[in-house]
Amino acid sequence: MKKIIFSFLSVAAAIAFTGCAKMAPSGANDANKRYFDAWMEINHPDARPTGLGIYILEDEPGTGIPVEEGGYVLMDYTTTDLEGNILTYTEEDKAKQLGKYKEGNYYGPKFQTTMEGTLPAGLAEALSGMKAGGRRKVIVPSWLISYETYDTEEEYLEESNSASNTIYELKVRDFTEDIEKWQIGKIGEYFKANSDKFGDMTVADSLKDHGGFYYKRLAPVKDTTSFPKDTTIYINYTGRLLDGTVFDTTDERLAKDSGIWSSSRTYEPVKINWGEKYTDITMGSSSSIISGFALTLWQMRKFEHGIGVFTSEYGYGYSGSGESIPGFAPLSFEIEIVKKPE
Repeated sequence: MKKIIFSFLSVAAAIAFTGCAKMAPSGANDANKRYFDAWMEINHPDARPTGLGIYILEDEPGTGIPVEEGGYVLMDYTTTDLEGNILTYTEEDKAKQLGKYKEGNYYGPKFQTTMEGTLPAGLAEALSGMKAGGRRKVIVPSWLISYETYDTEEEYLEESNSASNTIYELKVRDFTEDIEKWQIGKIGEYFKANSDKFGDMTVADSLKDHGGFYYKRLAPVKDTTSFPKDTTIYINYTGRLLDGTVFDTTDERLAKDSGIWSSSRTYEPVKINWGEKYTDITMGSSSSIISGFALTLWQMRKFEHGIGVFTSEYGYGYSGSGESIPGFAPLSFEIEIVKKPE
């Protein structure tokens, strides 16, 4: 029988589980189970499993907002195999430790949804009971690196495909049940921190019919006429995360200063092809653009200089983009319409 797994069993239940005889499973993970049990006996002989079968080695649950099923947890993490080899990480110091640090890449906490089936069962068990500010180090056996949800460890042993035994070091930074509301809150903080540019602008000033999108004109314009369909204009722009990190720009010096300069790119104003509506706007020969960028352009007039700020709904959504933009990241684009380059 399948069910939602996001409960952390009590110590008494965990002890009861370990009090049972360690019978060798008859499923597909027999050898994996024997190897893992032997490794635990040698390396962590006093550790006891939770009800589902993960092992908590270090635990500081935290005092902030509790992590629950059906939301979004913002966390830093490092994963290693049983030999201590680092597999994945979010923090800058780990990248530098491995000699893989790259300026321009995003390093920091990332969002993970906690809806059923979006986390490996063992990781869901590890996060259960944690709160913002908490830290936990756990060992998850290979059969629990599964997105299926069953009642017992025995079912995972019978049904799960083999994966890798994994050690997780988790640091929960925040949790929210409403990712859009969370991002809008961050945009509000961004406006306050940059009041020299945004004045008294607040999150109540979103564009009509486009909640979560904001536009600020940075200089007065003389011509307020809209561009006709099929107009070609040229722009300079800079895209940033809300912490100020530049991930894209037409400014060559800024690109070099930000560590994102590329010899394969030409740094000059880019051509924009106007459309009948903002969703028809394209860049260059025919490249489509994210809706937040297009909506920013749609507010602009001849030779205008402005900035659009928007939630990930108008950007790169849950997946982010490449190594520089994490999932669920609100963005800003500062754009200036300029003369056609000669």
